[in-house]
Amino acid sequence: MHTHFVVTSIVRHNGKILILQKSDDDVHYPGKWSFVSGYVKEFEAAEDTAIREIMEETGLSAAIGRNGRLIEMVDAQKKKRWIAQVYFCSVGSDNVRLCHENKDFAWVSEDEFSNYDFVPGLETNLKKLEVTKT
Repeated sequence: MHTHFVVTSIVRHNGKILILQKSDDDVHYPGKWSFVSGYVKEFEAAEDTAIREIMEETGLSAAIGRNGRLIEMVDAQKKKRWIAQVYFCSVGSDNVRLCHENKDFAWVSEDEFSNYDFVPGLETNLKKLEVTKT
């Protein structure tokens, strides 16, 4: 099983949380929903990765409000293990401009998460993430 280290940002604006739908040609999980996530570049601080990925994937300037837990997601079928450092971020606008990595987005409340098909393991970890805390 291969292990991948990433950051995942839970982006909040006006009480809603941003989720992104991966493009149909995504290498790992085409068409699945997720938070803003990305690989940490060599020698890049994880916090800088979170801010960079939010800008690249959404066009939004963000600020980190607090660090979340380190979570593990396992996809036994694809033999992949993801270790993600979670960040809770805020943005001053909901004017999302998607890049090629995602095909859709939604601003949702935590109650609406069950309406979306998330990447494997993420939905299981949502309760551990303490999403409702600011």
